[in-house]
Formats: sequence, C-alpha cells, structure tokens
Amino acid sequence: MHARFLNLLAVVVVTAGCASMGKDFSMADVDAMQPGVTTFQQAQEKLGKPHSVHTAADGRMAAMWIRSEAGMGSASAKGVGIIFDKDGKMIRVSSRTETKTN
Repeated sequence: MHARFLNLLAVVVVTAGCASMGKDFSMADVDAMQPGVTTFQQAQEKLGKPHSVHTAADGRMAAMWIRSEAGMGSASAKGVGIIFDKDGKMIRVSSRTETKTN
C-alpha cells in the first residue's frame, strides 16, 4: 500500500511541475537504526520530522517518513515506516520503499 501511495505521489508531483516534499534522508541511516536501542527522538534527528505519527491504545507509535522530488521528466520518492514501543524505543522497520522514474 505504501509503495502504491508513493508511486501515485511521484506522478502527481511530476505533473505539477518541479517540486519536493519532506526532508531528504538516507536509507543508510535507517539501516543503522537498532531495535530496542534507537529512540524516536534519535530517528527524528536523522530523518527529520515524520510525515505522520499514529499512536495505538497501548502506547506504541507508527511513524512514517516520506520524501518526494520531481523535476522536468524525472521523479523520485522514498518512504520508511518505523514502529516504536510506548517508551519511544524502536521495535522494527515496518515498511520501506524507493522509486525513481526518468
């Protein structure tokens, strides 16, 4: 579902002209994050403010970071979803995607 959303977002941005959304982030920074060690605050320091955060009744949080960029004839989008426990420690990466079009 996230990949479909990001593909649609890339198409919308391309048809609207040159634009970008979200802070650029590195998937290498995501790969370096460790379950049970990395905190929500540390994730924000590396990835920027999340596009969305949803908190469950038990206190777990699902955060989603999205970056899209488009220029004349090309577009790229990437996104990562990370689940954190009620204490703000990372549980796991729930989704990740990268798309580029020329």
